[in-house]
Amino acid sequence: MSVPKEELHRLVEALPEQKNARAKRLLEVLVATEESVDDVWAEVLAKAAIDDEPLDDEDLAAIEEAEKDIIMGRVKTLDQVKKDLGL
Repeated sequence: MSVPKEELHRLVEALPEQKNARAKRLLEVLVATEESVDDVWAEVLAKAAIDDEPLDDEDLAAIEEAEKDIIMGRVKTLDQVKKDLGL
């Protein structure tokens, strides 16, 4: 998807001052790398802190519900979700 640079400039101008440093780092990564954006995000996620909080009752109930959905076939493949979203 091609995005006019004017649109990028508009977004930069709309950024709150406190987000400038973060935006600069993200743009530097995009400029410096020949990888796809997906690869960049995969790297960011790989370096993210691990959530080691114990699961609470709400989390456990959500996991149980998800497992039931899987058993009942109430799931979609990634390709189906992409198609539904027009991606």
